Amino acid sequence: MLNDAEQRRLTQIEQELRSDDPAFTQPFGRLPLRSPQEWRGMTARGWLLAAALVMGFAVLMGSRGMALIAVGAAAVSGGIWLAHELRSPDDRQPPRP
Repeated sequence: MLNDAEQRRLTQIEQELRSDDPAFTQPFGRLPLRSPQEWRGMTARGWLLAAALVMGFAVLMGSRGMALIAVGAAAVSGGIWLAHELRSPDDRQPPRP
């Protein structure tokens, strides 16, 4: 995290860059910003996918220990992903009765 002085200096640099070269900075204004919560959900999905691949490989190789570790990793990452999905705001509205 930046302290207040560093944040003010960074804001000042950004404003100067926008005023000096608006054509250069225009494409950056359209980039979507990702929140840490969004990264957490994406990371959990990645671990879930990796665990599923390892689980499949372990089953093919006949390794019960590796399969058990992959099941545990899948359960943890699936729980993190599910918790993220339940907490994240969404544009979808529940159906009205």
